[in-house]
Amino acid sequence: MGLALVQKQALKLKMAPALFQSVTLLQFSNEQLSDYIMGKAMENPLLNAERSDFRPAGQEFVSSFTQAGDGSRSTSDVIEETVASSSDYHEMLHNDLHQLHLDRICMAAADLLIDNLNDKGYFDDDPVELLNGYGLDPKVPEMALEAVQSLDPAGVGARTLSECILLQLKRMIPAQSLAERIISEHSDFFLSGSWDELAERLETTEKKIQAAVGVIRGLSPSPVSSIQDEAPQYIIPDVTIKKSGDGLSCELEDQYLPKIELDSRNYESYLESADSETRRYLREKKEEADWLIAGISRRKQTLMQLTEMLMKEQQVYFENGNHDLLRPFTMKNAAERLSVNESTVSRAVANKYIQTPYGMFPMKKFFVRAVKTIHGEVSSFQILSRIKYWIGREDRADPFSDQKLVQLLSDDGLHCSRRAIAKYRQASGIGSTVQRRSR
Repeated sequence: MGLALVQKQALKLKMAPALFQSVTLLQFSNEQLSDYIMGKAMENPLLNAERSDFRPAGQEFVSSFTQAGDGSRSTSDVIEETVASSSDYHEMLHNDLHQLHLDRICMAAADLLIDNLNDKGYFDDDPVELLNGYGLDPKVPEMALEAVQSLDPAGVGARTLSECILLQLKRMIPAQSLAERIISEHSDFFLSGSWDELAERLETTEKKIQAAVGVIRGLSPSPVSSIQDEAPQYIIPDVTIKKSGDGLSCELEDQYLPKIELDSRNYESYLESADSETRRYLREKKEEADWLIAGISRRKQTLMQLTEMLMKEQQVYFENGNHDLLRPFTMKNAAERLSVNESTVSRAVANKYIQTPYGMFPMKKFFVRAVKTIHGEVSSFQILSRIKYWIGREDRADPFSDQKLVQLLSDDGLHCSRRAIAKYRQASGIGSTVQRRSR
C-alpha cells in the first residue's frame, strides 16, 4: 500500500472569533466582565478603559461589600484580601500529615488521597482504587488511607456516613463499644427507631441503647466544617427589579463596569503613517475592539430581554415576595420565546444575580421546574411548601418518613417520588427522620 495525496470535502461547524467572544462575555458576572475588559484594554492600544468608581449609597451594600473597612479600597481589593486570608482544610491536613513518620511512598500516596477529599471531607471514589493505577505495593493504599483517617478532625477520610461516625466513636474515651456495634451492625434501626427490639437483639437494656444513640446523634456528619473557613461571597447584582407607581421596572446594574471606548482618532493617524505590517496589526486590533464593544452590547440586550421576561412571568412573586407564587417557567421556555438555543439562556443566567425588593437572588432561581399533578402543573416551590407544611405538623416523637410524605402529598394531588421528596427536603435544610426525632 503506497502513500498518496487525496482531496476530501467535509462540512464543519466553526465558531467565528466574534461569536466565541460574545458567548464568553454572556456567561461572565459583572466582576468577571470588569476584569476581562481591563485585561483586553491592556493588550489593545486602541481600547481606552477606565474602571468605574461608582458606589451605591445604600448602607446595605456598604456593609456587605466593604465590611466597615477603609472607604478608599475597591471591591476587588476587599475580595482579594478576603480570599487571601481564608484557609482550606486540605492544606491543614497536608501539614498535619507531614508531621507523621511515614516512608516517602506512603506519604505521597496519602497526599494524593487528601487532594481527592470532597468539601465534607469524604471520598467520592474508593481511595484504594484511586491508588491502584500507580503500581504501588498492595499494602500502601491501605496504609495511606489509615494515615489520612488518623488525622484531625476525627471522621475525615471516610467513605460513607457510617464510617465517618465510626471513626469518631473509635477516638472517644471512654470507649463506646455499644454505639460502635449499633452503627457497624444495626444502623438500619435508625430508620425504624425500634430501640426495644434492638435492645433485645443486643441483649442489653433499652436505656443503654438510648444512651448510645444519644452519643451517636451528638457526632458531626461533616467533621471538616469545624476547621474549614469559608470566604464570604461578595456579589454585585447584574440587574435590579423595583416596584414603581406603574407596577414593576427593571434596569441593568452596569455602572460598575469599566467605561470603554475605541480610540478612533489615534487609529486613523497611526494608520496614515504606518507600514503595511503595522497597518495589518492595527486593523486586527480595531476588529478585536469592535467585537468586544459589540459583544458587551449584545450581552446587555440579552440580559434585559431575559429580565423583562422573568419580571412578566413571575410578576406575582415580585409584587408579593412569596416563593410559593413562583410559576413554572424553564430555560427552555425562555429560549423558545427568544428564538435562541437553550444553552444561550443557560450561559446568560450563569453567575448572574437579581436585586429584588425582597433581597438578592441568583437569576436561575426564577426559572422553576414544572411538576405535573392531577391539578395541572405546579412549581417545585409549591411542592417544598407542602413538605414544610406536613413536617411542621408531625409528631416529633414519630416524625414522617419520606415515604409517608409521598403519601401525604399524593393525597393533596401532588405526586412525587420518594427520591424527589428527599431531594427537596435536603435542599431546604430539613433533616432526615432520624435527625428530626426528639430524643
